[in-house]
Amino acid sequence: MFFSRKINQFFAVATCQSLVKAAKQINVTPSALRHGINELESQIGKSLIKRSKSGMDLTPAGKTLYDRLYPYYEKIRKIENQIMNPNEDKTSLSIKLDGLYYPDLKTKLLEIRQKNNQYSLSLEDGYINDIKEELFDKEFDLVISSLEFDYPHKNINTINLCTQKVGLLVSKKLFEQYPNTKTFFAKETLIQRSSTLQNPIFSTILDKLKNQGYQYHTLGLTEMADVLHCVDEGAGYCFMPENIHYISTITNDEVQFIRSPFPFDIFLHQKVYFKKNNDKKLADIAMTLR
Repeated sequence: MFFSRKINQFFAVATCQSLVKAAKQINVTPSALRHGINELESQIGKSLIKRSKSGMDLTPAGKTLYDRLYPYYEKIRKIENQIMNPNEDKTSLSIKLDGLYYPDLKTKLLEIRQKNNQYSLSLEDGYINDIKEELFDKEFDLVISSLEFDYPHKNINTINLCTQKVGLLVSKKLFEQYPNTKTFFAKETLIQRSSTLQNPIFSTILDKLKNQGYQYHTLGLTEMADVLHCVDEGAGYCFMPENIHYISTITNDEVQFIRSPFPFDIFLHQKVYFKKNNDKKLADIAMTLR
């Protein structure tokens, strides 16, 4: 309503990191979406979106535009929703994830929805740099992350959720073809969600492996279901937090989870952040995630 078609298309691609997924989200064809992005780039005079192994990424100019416009874009979207849905009496509850995959969260988020049906729940997954920006500028209610933030801000609360060790999910037949893990990593493809590959924690893991002489090459996919399908088919492997219940549902005679595949241990210390002063009982909701 208030933003142009091209700006809406830009934010859809930036959020989804995929032309196909973004096109589906805003009900246009991928070619029409690509045309809209090209028009916006021509109007601004700079490239905003680039194709990469992990999908569609923002260029430096695209990231600058996104960072400057997003706070206003999100607030105006809420105003549009209030205008278009004046009888909607549910309060929004927006949650941001840091791009890593937490297998246990799906069940817990469903539990939140069931226990708090007065809320309209929205979930976004992507890069997090500044926790204060996510909570106060972008106005997310809950931010769930394993990143450590320096936040000398008295109005931010945090609750420790869980600590999970990162292991390797792989086809047994594929893994058994190699004499050791180092050779396996060098020859096969590490397949993760695109948002995971962009997470600083994941980058640290890869840097540690590289420093110890390990080689690897990566492939980013949009959905976790696609990652698991590739692993099932023996097309590569993925790193995943050890969640016993979830692992038991995706491992079988063909696929195994290796708990300690690295020359060092990797742990994800999951936390939830929220504003101390709020009117949504966020502390109670956050405790549901424990």
